[in-house]
Amino acid sequence: MSTKIYNSVYKDQNAITLESKTLKVKFLPELGGKMASLIHKGLSKEFLVQAENPEYKILQYDGNYVESECSGFDDMFPTIDSFYYDTYPWSGIKVPDHGEVCGLKWDYIIQNDCLYMYVFGVRFPYKLEKWVRFKSDNELNINYRVTNLSYFDMDFIWAAHAMIYSEEGGEILVPYKEGQVVTCIFSMDKDFGMYGDVMSWPEARRRDGVVQKIDITSIKGEKGNSYKFYFKDRIPEGWCGYRYSSDNSAIILSFPEDKVPYLGIWVNEGSFHGFNNLALEPCTGSFDRPDLARLYKHNSVLNAKGEYSWYLTFCIKQGD
Repeated sequence: MSTKIYNSVYKDQNAITLESKTLKVKFLPELGGKMASLIHKGLSKEFLVQAENPEYKILQYDGNYVESECSGFDDMFPTIDSFYYDTYPWSGIKVPDHGEVCGLKWDYIIQNDCLYMYVFGVRFPYKLEKWVRFKSDNELNINYRVTNLSYFDMDFIWAAHAMIYSEEGGEILVPYKEGQVVTCIFSMDKDFGMYGDVMSWPEARRRDGVVQKIDITSIKGEKGNSYKFYFKDRIPEGWCGYRYSSDNSAIILSFPEDKVPYLGIWVNEGSFHGFNNLALEPCTGSFDRPDLARLYKHNSVLNAKGEYSWYLTFCIKQGD
């Protein structure tokens, strides 16, 4: 398997492109280490959501994520939602919206067939690293390691924010059995649900009593809903994905279930930014904030002077 890695551009920004025989992927090390594009060359198909603005909307540190580029795949660390850290020695320190690292410039080195990137925390003492390389022609692997540089334990959440194009009749793929409990985190349509509402997978009884199949995506434009839920239990196997009804192609994310044990899913039917997308969000802790994850005993801890390692693999399967 041959890999090409070279300097390129994405819109008006510097980028690093990795190419295999099958995939073409663009990263933006200077803009949060974002994966901006994931194209299957044989299908001529982009899998990651692309914002239509010609100039890239840069996310400043501690800025508003949804008012920035808000596309592609970002790492969210050490939180998803902004909050004020609640335990010693960082009590009262504000954690930025969607975390620190997606609003920071990452350093990078091209190492043969690998793109290595790293970043240091601003308000918290850690180093986050990732190594990006192809596992096969249709699989891109990212290995992660975060190191605690302090002598204090640190609660954190790492979550993938992989904004994937969706379509009418597409299917969300998960290893959970039918009847698994999910918890609503937000919904633009209050008839669907509100924060804390408990539903079943994949046939969810909405707040208005209607039963909706939440494993099948719909496209409804400006009147469509935008909602997010978490599976209550730890994921039984480390993968999730989405299958397109139009060509039977699929994107599968895989990860170690012992290190990344929870799964959130955000579905956007068109009301948010006019996108038709979902976000697959495998994560180390649920409920969007480390303090809330701790309340549900779903939290992850970076031990004093310790390390935490995991991986995330993107696999594109061509339809039959």
